[in-house]
Amino acid sequence: MTGIKCFEDFDDDFAYAFEVPALTPAQVIDFAEQYDPQRFHLDAAEAAKTHFGGLVASGFQTQLLCFNPFCRDVLVHSHAVGAPGIDSLKWHRPWFPGESLTGSVTLVHRAASTRRADRGYLGFLLEAAAGEAPVFSMRWTVIMLTREGAG
Repeated sequence: MTGIKCFEDFDDDFAYAFEVPALTPAQVIDFAEQYDPQRFHLDAAEAAKTHFGGLVASGFQTQLLCFNPFCRDVLVHSHAVGAPGIDSLKWHRPWFPGESLTGSVTLVHRAASTRRADRGYLGFLLEAAAGEAPVFSMRWTVIMLTREGAG
């Protein structure tokens, strides 16, 4: 994408592909120590005793690393002004160290505001997988200024 995008610039067939490099065990543990200190994120031996069978990334680490490429490549180059929330967020299966993720963000809904001519609402679906195995998905809405609103 080039230039600062407005609501009108997101076509119904908008799609964005991304990749997330594999995490090392140390990266999983570092994140967990700070944000999600559960045994299956902190210690490989303890994690092996759980139903996961080994160390797994925090779901929140997964969410952040999957959202980051879209945010950096698309949202910061747009007139996005926030979001009313996340409609759904699912961790389909754990993300294990050593697995890279591939994914996409697609536009699944667009609607002009019925109350304010300066904005519209864009509904996105983010999906990420390790190989063929779905790992994470999220649906949310972004409030985006129109050209009139951005002017």
